[in-house]
Amino acid sequence: MTARMVLAYVAMAALALMLSGVVAARAAVQNCSIYPERCQYGSNGVYYFYPQGYRMPQSTGAGTATSGQAWGCGATDGTARGRSWGFPNRAAASFRALSECAKRSTHCHIISCSASVHNYDEAQATLFGSAQR
Repeated sequence: MTARMVLAYVAMAALALMLSGVVAARAAVQNCSIYPERCQYGSNGVYYFYPQGYRMPQSTGAGTATSGQAWGCGATDGTARGRSWGFPNRAAASFRALSECAKRSTHCHIISCSASVHNYDEAQATLFGSAQR
């Protein structure tokens, strides 16, 4: 083999190793695990990463309803509960309630939703009635 061929094979092998390493590193580390303060749930219930320089929507942890409606939902499996409030639409509110309940159980389902749930106390009273916390 000539030196030129050896150099070409070494370059191709290095490129293959670099590409496989990039794929493995990307799968192992996501943006939200490095910069959790730059991630936030959107109104559709999807977790979004906002790169540096992009303005993040202002939120208090619950949804941010800009219209008069503030959707909230309750989810349970009989013992575990999840609730949401202040979301701009029913889909986002139900996704959040299910994800909160799913932290404690895998058999959760939505029990009710309402378009007028603005805070935790309203969520507790409206969605779960007089049941104990």
